[in-house]
Amino acid sequence: WKGLQLYDYPKIITKMMDLGTIKSKLEKSKYTDASQVAHDIRLVWKNCMTYNADGSDFYRLAESYSKRFEERYAKLLDEYGEDVVCAYSGGKRGSGGGSGGGNGSGSGSGGTRG
Repeated sequence: WKGLQLYDYPKIITKMMDLGTIKSKLEKSKYTDASQVAHDIRLVWKNCMTYNADGSDFYRLAESYSKRFEERYAKLLDEYGEDVVCAYSGGKRGSGGGSGGGNGSGSGSGGTRG
């Protein structure tokens, strides 16, 4: 958030989360099940929609990512159940994948600010 000069970000967003942090937590086996990962992913989209104005490009992008995540997460739960254990393979996905990085500033939240 500092790199993007979003100095009011910590005043608006009290619990910061970004996809880079989620990736790091996965790599370090900090999550015990998929629901913990889902909680943090939801927080990324929630923070983005809280920080950015309703209807802005960033808000709409986070809204779209959130919807897509929920659809895919529901399929994962249907297929594997509630107790999906997290295991990070470290492999790269196809084009369009990637987790970003950063500190809650936007670069780590899939191209969304916040």
